[in-house]
Amino acid sequence: MTDKLLQFRRELDELDDQILDVLSHRLAICREVALHKAEAGIPMMQAVRVDEVKARVVSKGTIRGLSQDFVISLYDIVIAEACRIEDEIINARE
Repeated sequence: MTDKLLQFRRELDELDDQILDVLSHRLAICREVALHKAEAGIPMMQAVRVDEVKARVVSKGTIRGLSQDFVISLYDIVIAEACRIEDEIINARE
């Protein structure tokens, strides 16, 4: 294996760690949102907000050279996990 390939792999590993840190932080905030919604009696699903998030990230992703399909697929997964967490927390408090 070449030194250059090893360097690329180290960089990718570092980026993977950063991605996981950011996703963990995002979902921690989603937990806080869920607690707030439960306390305030706000419904879990906010379809307008989901649409806003997807539109924003597609626009920003496109500027960064990411395909729209990739960004939508990625955020479908991220939003589904956020909804699962919110649902779990909100239902536990009812």
